[in-house]
Amino acid sequence: MDWGKPKTPTGARRSPERTARRPEQPAEPGLTTVSSVVSWIGNDVVDLENSNLHGKLENHRFLKRVFTKSEQAVVARAGESDIELWCLWACKEAAFKALSKVLRTPPAFIHSAFEVSWTRMIQEGSPSIRAGNVVYEELSVPVSVDLSEGVLHAFAWTGHLNEPIKGAPPAELYHDLARLDEPGAPWSASYPELLEELTAEERAGVHSRESAAVRIGLKASIANTINVAQDHLQVLRPRSPTGRSHPLLLLDGKPSSIDISISHHGCWIGWAFLVMGND
Repeated sequence: MDWGKPKTPTGARRSPERTARRPEQPAEPGLTTVSSVVSWIGNDVVDLENSNLHGKLENHRFLKRVFTKSEQAVVARAGESDIELWCLWACKEAAFKALSKVLRTPPAFIHSAFEVSWTRMIQEGSPSIRAGNVVYEELSVPVSVDLSEGVLHAFAWTGHLNEPIKGAPPAELYHDLARLDEPGAPWSASYPELLEELTAEERAGVHSRESAAVRIGLKASIANTINVAQDHLQVLRPRSPTGRSHPLLLLDGKPSSIDISISHHGCWIGWAFLVMGND
C-alpha cells in the first residue's frame, strides 16, 4: 500500500505516522480481487475482551434470535471459543452497512435475516481468518474478517449483488484499527477536545467520545493515504427521512468519491475507506 511517502496530516493536532493497511491478497489460485465492480463498503469492530460479550455462548435465546440454524451449527462446532460467534456477528453488521448504501430503502436490521457462509477459514499465518458471503434475501455480499490483539475487524463490499463473489477484499480498500487510549494519538484526547477538532456540521452526527475519535482517526488515515491536509476533509452524517444516513466524506466541502465506514466497540475504534479514483 505504498502511494509514495505519505504526507503528515496537518491541523491543530499532529497525527503520529500511521498509514492505513490494504488487505493481504490470497496466494491460492481462484481467489481474485473484485475491485473493478466494487462501489460501497461496510466495516465492524468487535472488542473480544469487552465484558458485555461474556456468556453469549450459553445464551440460547440470544443465539436463536441472532443466528440462523446453519450459523448456530457453526458456532456449536467451534466449542468453547466464541471467536466464531463474533466473526459471524461482525460480518452481519458490516454487510448491513454496505447494503444500506445500495438499496433504495435501507433494510430492517434483523440479524438472522443476514446469513453468513464461509468460503475460506484460515487458522494461522494471516491476520485474515475468515472470508465468505452474507446473503440477504436474494443479494450476496462478500465479507472478510481480520483478528489481531483481541479484536475482530470485519469488512463487506458490494459488487455484482445478484451473484455470490468469492475473493479477497479489493486492493483499494484501506483499513485500520486503533485503541481509543493509544498514547499520543489525536483520537485519544478528551471528548471536549475531540469535538473542537470537528466542524459544526460534523459534530451534528457525533453522539459519544468514541464516535468523535473514530472520525479523527479516519480523517488522519485518509489524509496520509491521498496526501491532503486533514482540514480539507469532513465526515458528515446527513439527515434522511429515517434519521441520519450513513457517513459521507467531503473533500474541500464537496462529496468525495471515497466511500467510508466507521465503527467502534469497547476500547477499539476502526475504519475502512475505498479509494476508487482521484478526487
